[in-house]
Amino acid sequence: MKKTITTTGGKRADNPAFIMGERIYLREVRLSDVNENYYRWLNDPDVTRYLETRYIPRSLENIRQYVESMDVNPDEIFLAICLKENGMHVGNIKLGPINRIHRFADISLLIGEKSVWRQGIGTEAIRLLANFAFDVLNLNKLRSGCYEDNKGSMKAFLKAGFVQEGILRKQWQVNGIFQGEIVFGLCREEMMPREISK
Repeated sequence: MKKTITTTGGKRADNPAFIMGERIYLREVRLSDVNENYYRWLNDPDVTRYLETRYIPRSLENIRQYVESMDVNPDEIFLAICLKENGMHVGNIKLGPINRIHRFADISLLIGEKSVWRQGIGTEAIRLLANFAFDVLNLNKLRSGCYEDNKGSMKAFLKAGFVQEGILRKQWQVNGIFQGEIVFGLCREEMMPREISK
């Protein structure tokens, strides 16, 4: 059964935006997004340096299969990050798996277009999805993690309000060297009121 996504206003919209931000909007990831750009992202060592996907060569077909599997999974919300100015798809962000009993979920993201790196796009996407998770889904906590050398992700989550909760020592191997995973969390009450109300 295909998952239906509505806007935060509760209406099914022809407008491609699911969640609108200041410089970006988030919408569903479509099969039409599985193109040469997406393929390039997932086969670029710079982009996948801190992703587990780097160990598996990606084809258009297995990327398509992944997108299809996300579309029918009720415990994962998989969204494209697009620039408002031109609609360019620059990355993806995922909420899930969602634990509906204990009301928490993980957030992970990928900014594939290097031309927008270091511009705060990841931070804005994290904030938008966090607001949605707390306001609409009524979650209580969000979690994330990154390799300790992944300064870009670390900065994005901290700027989005997440708190470093700990480190899993020597968790991941990168170029033959083990490094830790920084663990981040954000609780509902830690969001600034103006952020939650947007």
